[in-house]
Amino acid sequence: MAPPMMATAARPRDDQPRRRQALLLAASALLFLLCGGGAPGAGGVVVAVAVTASATATPGLVFHVGGPRGWRVPDANTSYTWWAMNNRFHVGDSLYFRYGGGDSVLVVDREAFDGCNATEPVARFAGGATTVPLGRPGFFCFISGAPGHCDGGQRLIVRVMVHPAPGAPAPAPSAAAAATSHPGASASGPGASSGAAAVAAGGAGAAVAAAAMGVLAGLVLLLQ
Repeated sequence: MAPPMMATAARPRDDQPRRRQALLLAASALLFLLCGGGAPGAGGVVVAVAVTASATATPGLVFHVGGPRGWRVPDANTSYTWWAMNNRFHVGDSLYFRYGGGDSVLVVDREAFDGCNATEPVARFAGGATTVPLGRPGFFCFISGAPGHCDGGQRLIVRVMVHPAPGAPAPAPSAAAAATSHPGASASGPGASSGAAAVAAGGAGAAVAAAAMGVLAGLVLLLQ
């Protein structure tokens, strides 16, 4: 008579290493999203994507020409030339001019700008507070309509650019003013209220996809 079959209990599978590996994968993916993987200097993929989406939904920047001093003849330590060179202007932005009752803002062509010729401006504003929209790419030239003010340095030329495509390198600051340096101008410019912030969004889509794959792999391992 054959001996009875002895039932052998199945050894429980040790899932601890597998679960630990899954947790590590999920944690790595989350850290990748939160700490800025994929886009050097972006300061976080999630943050970069959020800031980019917010920036595209908001109106353009408003640059206060001359800062707190407003639109006036600059002193020996200021220059509208250098102020323009140290800012970036894009289509959709605006220039805000604040000035006294005896002054004005003239929009002129390049020839009139170079010669401080106020006789035939393209447009003239004299209300004390003027906002000029920058609605096209290219150069915009402004001079004061008050006698002697343009010769004293109260003139401004800006170069307006289109917004770069996502992932494209940021363009250089407005360089047109370099050719219009006024005698006696220094390297410090009137204050600007641009508040512009550059966000590097290149590679964000690939980074998010890679992180999502990591989370998915972790969940699959947990469910097995």
